[in-house]
Amino acid sequence: MARKYDKELLQKLKEKETVMDYHGVQVLVKNLPDCDEKGAMDPRLYADMKKQLRILGFMPKGLLKMDTSEKGLANLRTMFNGIKSVPCVEKKIHIEHASVEAEDGYQIPVRIYRSESTKEHRPVLYYIHGGGFFGGSPDVVEESVKMFVEKTDLCAVSVDYRLAPENPYPVGHKDCYQVLKWICSNADTLHVNPEQVFVAGDSAGGNLTQYCTTRSWEDGKHLVKGQLLLYPTLNMAGIKDEYFNPGMEQFEMAPKQKRGLSKMIGMFGGMTTGLKPILGTDEVNNDYLNPYTRDASQNPPTFLTVGEHDFLKIETLGYGVKLHNAGVDTRIVLYKGFGHAFFDNTGVYPQCEDCIEEMGKFIFSHCG
Repeated sequence: MARKYDKELLQKLKEKETVMDYHGVQVLVKNLPDCDEKGAMDPRLYADMKKQLRILGFMPKGLLKMDTSEKGLANLRTMFNGIKSVPCVEKKIHIEHASVEAEDGYQIPVRIYRSESTKEHRPVLYYIHGGGFFGGSPDVVEESVKMFVEKTDLCAVSVDYRLAPENPYPVGHKDCYQVLKWICSNADTLHVNPEQVFVAGDSAGGNLTQYCTTRSWEDGKHLVKGQLLLYPTLNMAGIKDEYFNPGMEQFEMAPKQKRGLSKMIGMFGGMTTGLKPILGTDEVNNDYLNPYTRDASQNPPTFLTVGEHDFLKIETLGYGVKLHNAGVDTRIVLYKGFGHAFFDNTGVYPQCEDCIEEMGKFIFSHCG
């Protein structure tokens, strides 16, 4: 199936990119390729979400709260587990299914991706899907991972970690770290370089990625060459500081879209605090669920990306500043006109493909 956009838009994204200063840190801004209105949604995204935004605009705030009942969770999982990408990867990608034994004996499913031209003993991408810790799957991001392999000729591994609330925190976190250790200890079998393991994840997967990195240096192993955090969940406790003081005034929105967009940002922003009962813990202000407040100096080179209208934008940019100030090699990319979870839309929006290319550039820039 062909992309839903002209590939010329991909080139225009690069031609129109700019750099902005954010608290002394450079942020690469990916402006809309075919729209110059400030605060406007990407025209393709707006066309897909126009009806939803209109409904949200007229809904009272009380109805926008996260429903954590059994039925509510089932509905959210249906939404989070939907496949939005379209098949557009042209190169043959081989997918091998394997399992990794968890600490409690559970067999954690993993998928290993290679192209016919993947070279041995090169870097490897370990990708952790998002979904609020209770939803999502490797299926949701599979086309995106395949496109990454197609564009880089690198090996990639994805994990189907156990989800809450059936498996409360920290089960899923430990699963992800166990797979990281497995990748490194089986590098010869996987034909990858154990010194060049890059971990990436989106949303909750970004939190799980940071957990893997943190546990790695806590254990004195330093297994992660670099981490790629895509609109990550980093400040679940909502701790405010000079870089994180969220408010609608920090989101530029086109007038005709402002009502629906503001409701959407507020709705998803409230979901973070609603995760406590799902995770099975009230202690979200710890080093792992709330890495935003932890000393950042031991982190490896870090890539961060987020959308202009993402409810996680403020903490993502703030974390980037903290990493930079701690001496960490940090790259931040901001996509104008987008909200949350654009990485799940390979073949639908050119920004997803561009993000995959930026991820590849980041990895190769740190591999000598």
